[in-house]
Amino acid sequence: MAQRLYLLVSAVLMAIVSQSRLASFVVRDSASSYELTCWSLSDSATGEVVSNAPWALMVLAIGISLLSLFTLFLAFFQNYDLQKRMTIYTMLVTVGFLSTYAAFYFCYKSRLDVLLSDITLWALAAPVVVLILLFMAFLAIRKKEASVILGASSFRLRD
Repeated sequence: MAQRLYLLVSAVLMAIVSQSRLASFVVRDSASSYELTCWSLSDSATGEVVSNAPWALMVLAIGISLLSLFTLFLAFFQNYDLQKRMTIYTMLVTVGFLSTYAAFYFCYKSRLDVLLSDITLWALAAPVVVLILLFMAFLAIRKKEASVILGASSFRLRD
């Protein structure tokens, strides 16, 4: 039961992160500001899209949400081995999201000659929280599997 809650919260958190502002940059020469979202890098004042390169962040964020929901769906069939594998895979994709986020942040920070940059802290903390929740879901799945095996082994008939 606990793993279902962990997986649901992780799916919702990543869906929220996929629609939020991840960072903002203030450029030194032109005094313009830019916003980094999961879709694009855009000018804050005009809303004009400067670069569509960060679409990979959106794909990873939506993928993490869908993988968490699929693993949640597997909980109803008590397929513990596949649940554990999917949880580990989702954790790896979450680490990939964090590294891609860092790569885009530092790439745009160096390319734009940034005077001031601001990372949205909750947008950075949410994938880390998702990673922790996925690990807790993995431990809960393992515990549930162990209790099912223990319960099944106690019903053996002996002569």
